[in-house]
Amino acid sequence: MINWIKYDPENPPKESGHYIVLEDGDCIWTADYNNQTKVWRDDYNFIELHEVTHYAHIKLPREDTGNE
Repeated sequence: MINWIKYDPENPPKESGHYIVLEDGDCIWTADYNNQTKVWRDDYNFIELHEVTHYAHIKLPREDTGNE
């Protein structure tokens, strides 16, 4: 299950990094968020995403142990 967080431009993610984002209610992207510029960019084409409504942290299991 993905734990979505509603994106609030007045209270953005505290950390820059890679996230899963929902844009305009129907497009899911992997995106990079830059906390200094407050900009979301699609990880593939590097285009700015302007209609992000929700985001989630990407947390993959560790390869060496198979655990989180």
